[in-house]
Amino acid sequence: MASGRTALTTQPAAKHQPRVNTFVEVNSDRASLEALRVRHQYRTLWTYGINAMLACWLITCPFLMDYKSLALQTSDTICGAAILLFEFLAFSPKRHWFRLGTLSAAFWLLLAPLMFWSPTPAVYLQDTLVGTLIITFALLIPGLPGQAGIEMDGRDIPPGWSYNPSSWIRRWLGIALALAGFLISRYLAAHQLDYTNTVWDPFFGNGTERVLTSEISRSFPISDAGFGAVAYVMEVMAGCMGGRARWRTAPWTVAFFALLVLPLGITSIILVITQPMFVGAWCGLCLVAAAFLLTSVPLAVHEAVAVGQFLVLAQKQGKSVWEVFWHGGSIGVSADEGKDPDRLQYSLTQRWIASVQGVNIPVTLAAQIAIGAWLMARPDLLPATQTAANCDHLLGAFIVTTAALATAEVTRIARFANVPFGSATVFAGIFYAGGNPIVLANAVLCGTLVTLLSIPRGPISEDYGNWNRLVR
Repeated sequence: MASGRTALTTQPAAKHQPRVNTFVEVNSDRASLEALRVRHQYRTLWTYGINAMLACWLITCPFLMDYKSLALQTSDTICGAAILLFEFLAFSPKRHWFRLGTLSAAFWLLLAPLMFWSPTPAVYLQDTLVGTLIITFALLIPGLPGQAGIEMDGRDIPPGWSYNPSSWIRRWLGIALALAGFLISRYLAAHQLDYTNTVWDPFFGNGTERVLTSEISRSFPISDAGFGAVAYVMEVMAGCMGGRARWRTAPWTVAFFALLVLPLGITSIILVITQPMFVGAWCGLCLVAAAFLLTSVPLAVHEAVAVGQFLVLAQKQGKSVWEVFWHGGSIGVSADEGKDPDRLQYSLTQRWIASVQGVNIPVTLAAQIAIGAWLMARPDLLPATQTAANCDHLLGAFIVTTAALATAEVTRIARFANVPFGSATVFAGIFYAGGNPIVLANAVLCGTLVTLLSIPRGPISEDYGNWNRLVR
């Protein structure tokens, strides 16, 4: 696999897959694990105090603010009391699992203003901020209850890989994109919750207003933009959890992150498709948020592959995959083998290259993204039948999404999914162009190009151990 590759990064690709050393479970010694967990909890007792203060804040706020909602007043009071109780019970190392109750109450705080359609923005912002802080002090800083915050010494770079997919320099861009998505979703939610009278659209005039106030949006029991904001908050926190080798020290955090990114991506695609088909308008800010999310997917998928390889290695060596998934493990190596490079002397250009290692955009994929975007815009520029317009909206979104996913080298093979999408574009033009020769020619040309452009693989610059055989 390494032959014929173009070196695009500052770190040379590994030419030979190193031997896989003995796998080591983090919890092989139960007594030692218990001692480490207790010691770790004592080091993080201050987080219990912070959460207790935040709980007291929640309990007292109904006496200081006009909620204009009895349901929200009751919710905040009960959540505050429950968090106080859970933090008190979890204070003892023997009852550490009660902190999961704190996490549940904090997650409800994020949803409550949406479930009860908070009449005032102050309560919405307060519950969002307090809920986020409580999750940070209950999970992000101390780690999963019972996990003991242990990160065994070992390699940073997965066996056979030429870079570390969990390094902070590889994570910052995905976190930044999720934060941008949260800010956009919160702005849109403010309009749906009637906190603002108007909403700005950078491209389509009143398109965002029409989408947010459409019958589809109002059919949801809660603000769909507000729910997206909650999901983005969770994605930001999941991106920040774990150390620079979390693919082996905390596999569950990577799985949690992937489960947030992928459903968000699917939801964004569905919303983008339904806007012109069922509302007859585009939401410019929704498209921007969807673009941010599509960019973060190929950045995140590498970690999931590394975790999968690690768990397979554990299973092959007879270890408990369940225990390894929650507690992590290590692979015995020498002191310097598989360590992240020292980037203190890197230039800004070198740091940018390191932050997108494993992701590149060949000309063929860039062209597919452009064609898919054109198909989504075509009905507004070259009108034809409604059926042809719906087909172009649908297929264009699928083509863009598939090409974006294929920009990750570990999922480059996904580009072949655009072969049937390209063929479907041709047939849709033939059957639904409604006798319009320009629309027919456009569909045939675009579909044929997408199909042909799906064949070349493009340059691959990194190595992925035994996953190399799937990078085609």
